[in-house]
Amino acid sequence: MDKLLRRAAPRVALLLLASWLAGCATDALQREGTQLIDEGRYEEGLAKLDQAVREQPRDAATNMAQTTQRARVIAALLATAERARLMRDHNAATRGFERVLALDPANERAREALRQLDQLRNAGETVRQAQAALRRGDPDGADRLVRPVLALDPRNDAALALKREIEDMRASNVTPYPQLRSKMSAPVTLEFRDGNLKQIFEVLSRNAGINFLFDKDVKPDLKATLFVRQVPVEQAVELLLLQNQLQQKIISDNTVMIYPDTPQKQRDYLDLTIRTFHLANTDAKTAMNMVKTLLKTKDVFIDERLNTLTMRDTPDAIRLAEKLLTTQGLPEPEVVLEVEVMEVSRQRILDLGLQWPSTFGILRPDLGGPPGTLSQYRGIDRDRITIGPSPELRINANDSDVNTLANPVIRVSNKEKARIHIGQRVPVVSATSTPSTQGPVITESIQYLEVGLKLEVEPTVHLNDEVLIKIGLEVSKATAQTPTKNGTIPVQVDTRNAATSLRLKDGETQVLAGLMRNDHDVSGNRIPGLGDIPGLGRLFGSNKDSIGKSELVLSITPRIVRNMPYMNPYDIEYPSGTEAVLKARTDTMLRMTTTAPVVGAAPAPASAMTRDAIAPAAAPAPAAVAALAPPASAGSDVPAAAASPAAATLSWTAPAGLKPGEETDVILRANVTQPLSTATVQFAYDPAALCVVAVTEGDVMNADGAITSFAPRIDDKSGRMFVALSRSAPQGARGDGALMRLRVVALPGSTAPAELKVTSVSAFGEGNRPVSIPLPAALALGARP
Repeated sequence: MDKLLRRAAPRVALLLLASWLAGCATDALQREGTQLIDEGRYEEGLAKLDQAVREQPRDAATNMAQTTQRARVIAALLATAERARLMRDHNAATRGFERVLALDPANERAREALRQLDQLRNAGETVRQAQAALRRGDPDGADRLVRPVLALDPRNDAALALKREIEDMRASNVTPYPQLRSKMSAPVTLEFRDGNLKQIFEVLSRNAGINFLFDKDVKPDLKATLFVRQVPVEQAVELLLLQNQLQQKIISDNTVMIYPDTPQKQRDYLDLTIRTFHLANTDAKTAMNMVKTLLKTKDVFIDERLNTLTMRDTPDAIRLAEKLLTTQGLPEPEVVLEVEVMEVSRQRILDLGLQWPSTFGILRPDLGGPPGTLSQYRGIDRDRITIGPSPELRINANDSDVNTLANPVIRVSNKEKARIHIGQRVPVVSATSTPSTQGPVITESIQYLEVGLKLEVEPTVHLNDEVLIKIGLEVSKATAQTPTKNGTIPVQVDTRNAATSLRLKDGETQVLAGLMRNDHDVSGNRIPGLGDIPGLGRLFGSNKDSIGKSELVLSITPRIVRNMPYMNPYDIEYPSGTEAVLKARTDTMLRMTTTAPVVGAAPAPASAMTRDAIAPAAAPAPAAVAALAPPASAGSDVPAAAASPAAATLSWTAPAGLKPGEETDVILRANVTQPLSTATVQFAYDPAALCVVAVTEGDVMNADGAITSFAPRIDDKSGRMFVALSRSAPQGARGDGALMRLRVVALPGSTAPAELKVTSVSAFGEGNRPVSIPLPAALALGARP
């Protein structure tokens, strides 16, 4: 037994030694991994800990360290990525979440964050789609598009601005007062000569189903002569009211009150609205003066503390005030001025010649003198004349160049002054003497004088990105002089001034120079007569020449930070009614003359249509005739003449059937009849039944060889696709052909039909004017077996 123990002892010792060494190595890996993690090298540190676990898989402490450190690293990466996402640094946030998934592929938080970031990349396109929907007059569709963007990114500036526009449009379209039924838009033909007004309204009432009530002051014997063909009932009513100086008020959805158009009756019948405007870039007093001057509004109140304007007026006046304040409430332009001021001065001093003593001394020994006097003179002996110190040779040349540089950068609002002072405030002491019985009393006072570099600028930013700058520059230097007998210290101020106005483009640099000063001082010390000998004069004296030159240079560069945005003429020009009656909406007479030509007459341009265009060529019979024409199409109350034609029609070209797993091409064709410059098309499909592999451009937009832009975006997860098309040529595209080609695959495993449909189309023609393109029917690619 003892022998067996003695034989096994070395083996046990070796095993213990190996285990101890392995433990030491594992501890080293654990310490190194923890240190790397503390330094921010997360992946390297976790790799060390994973290696330690592989070497000691049963070591509880090592496993615990690995689990703890991994959780710590993932928490730190998630926090960093979330901070980047809050700071709107989406690229850094994506990298952070991808690092988390590399360490923990099952981390749902990182997966969801990456999915949201992927959706945010398409947020810009979604906002553009929403803006197009709002321009088409579809605030509900725009709101549906912008709401998911704000849910993902509540601080998205473009989405927030569009949300405010949607709310403003909805507020402007709110009609708190009763509105007539749409039957008022049914077309009517009227032929009356000197007909009784109330009888004409009675005919309209029986045919249109509208009740007309008359104020007691409406004369019963009013006559009307009217010849119109195929115009809406509401336009016929306006014509009758206009002829007889009458107005109308809608009482309910089928009742209208007719009253005289007088100031007193308007006060009795017109409904008033109260609206508060929060002004951001317009002063409340200025806004009030504008509203009172242009809209003649009397009930206006402003709150200067909140910068708000509250007015009480008719709904039309409120709409006009909103347009005015929107047009005037643009942010003030701002410009950054990069200024560089340099003063270059050079001074040269030349001092050359013999400096002779200015005094001579003569001493005889018999005259005596104080002890030591003779030691101050040099001479031959005591009985001769001695002179003072010997002349000294002066050879001195001194050159000095001085550059004084100031390089300020100023941000200034439009038509505001900015001032810069770089220098000193020099104290100027003045003394005042006041007599008294005990002697004069001296009183001193100190005033400060600003010297140095002073610059004043006043920019005016123009719409063509040019800046008019008024510049005032002053460079001064103060030198104290000898005090006066009264104790006042005079100060000599040397100054140079420049004032000018210049107009520069954005980023253009202008240098102003030439403010020069030349000083030349000559002084000499020479023996009279001998010092004036040409050529030899410097042996009997010295000359000192001081030459000084200085130049002031100013360099200025404007850089526009924010300019006035371009305003479309259609946004800054709008109807306002007559001088007596404000009317914000477009006059129905204008709509009638441009959309309802005379039957049997050749259509005239909109600009040439007048009231005479609605009169028949020949006078009708004296008998009164009234007829209501049926609607142009079933289900529509708007006449065909009033409908604007579509710029293009869309249609599908696809195979009759599509089996699961098959891949085919689907063509969206367009028959473009009006010039088309840009178009944005949005598609929707079931991602479980259909997959869009690729989208390529057709031959409609580039048929004439124009350079085009084609940008598709496919979201397979939500089954959405956005395609933006545009052409660089100034003229729009026309023709019939393929707008785009889609490569699709029918996915197996779904019994639902593979349906592809166009959900919205936003199109613009020449001059960036919106055009109408109706949506095609949904495309069914076959049902699943």
